[in-house]
Amino acid sequence: MSAKANIQDQAAHTAKPEPAPVTKAEKLPLNIVFADELLDTFEAPDELVQGLLTVGGGSVLYGDSNSGKTFFAIDLAAAVALGVEWMGRRTEQGLVVYLAAESPKSVCSRVQAYKKHHGVSMPNFAVVQNSINLFKDDVDTKTIIKTVKMIEAQRNQKVRLIVGDTLARLSAGANENAGQDMGLVIERFDRIRSECDAHFMLIHHSGKNAAAGARGWSGVRAAVDVEIEVTDLAAGRCAEITKDRDLGSKGERIGFRLDSVEMGHSKWGASVATCVVAPAAAAGRSDSKKLGPVEGAIAEFLRERNGVTKKSEVVTHFRDRYQKASVYRAMKNLVGTRYLQEADGAVSIVAPST
Repeated sequence: MSAKANIQDQAAHTAKPEPAPVTKAEKLPLNIVFADELLDTFEAPDELVQGLLTVGGGSVLYGDSNSGKTFFAIDLAAAVALGVEWMGRRTEQGLVVYLAAESPKSVCSRVQAYKKHHGVSMPNFAVVQNSINLFKDDVDTKTIIKTVKMIEAQRNQKVRLIVGDTLARLSAGANENAGQDMGLVIERFDRIRSECDAHFMLIHHSGKNAAAGARGWSGVRAAVDVEIEVTDLAAGRCAEITKDRDLGSKGERIGFRLDSVEMGHSKWGASVATCVVAPAAAAGRSDSKKLGPVEGAIAEFLRERNGVTKKSEVVTHFRDRYQKASVYRAMKNLVGTRYLQEADGAVSIVAPST
């Protein structure tokens, strides 16, 4: 007898409880549904970004400094604002509210670059330029909720995504390692996404021990539906889904690169540029070693060159940023760890295994 048939047989022979006398039902203090009251038809999770984010859910996107996590978040948020496909995934269009608590000017310049590069207007993307604190008290929590409701009324559209950049700035004054402090922040995070019925994505930093995941209290990870780690490897940048509660996407990897966009000139006449995200092949998991700042800069430069480059050219390119010896040492490290291959005084990126 199969396990299914065995359970059915046992249930059929289990004594049923005697029905209680009919009395005026007292309302239960908790919202309860009994299993026999559940519908036989299954209601699939309501997806905001196909296979990744759910409507009204919560997520954390984290990575080292300069890993590209903010560029990645802006690219995803812009796709929701436009209702366009993102990294091969469909999106549900809606208003986006980006809480740029860490660096409003930087976020605005990157949004400008996205608009310029893609030739779009993007009226559904709102950047909040105020400092926000979800730890100190309830004031900013109430203000965010009120602002979302007002934007929805003004634009006659639903806010689908709220991005908080970064968790550290949104929880200023809190001990990131203390559940007592961060529990308050998560409580207000949940209140915002619940009352706004919008997905709330927090941008966060990796800890000193990258293998241990995101920085601070582990309860943050437990509280969200989705966790995404952004890494910058010699073989390329990658976002790996390290937790997915409802959509079964854990372990999927999204490769991307940063393409430069010229935006204008400084007051000294120098060219000023920022970046936009473009799809790329995801590096294999074997290429998991994090890069130092010099190694990372060299890897990024060589990826852009996409070919064989003389080591002397690499040194010349970085002469205003790093000492000659540091650049040569970094290239030696990259060759030693098989991120680069070297021949006849030239180096190139080793193609990731598939």
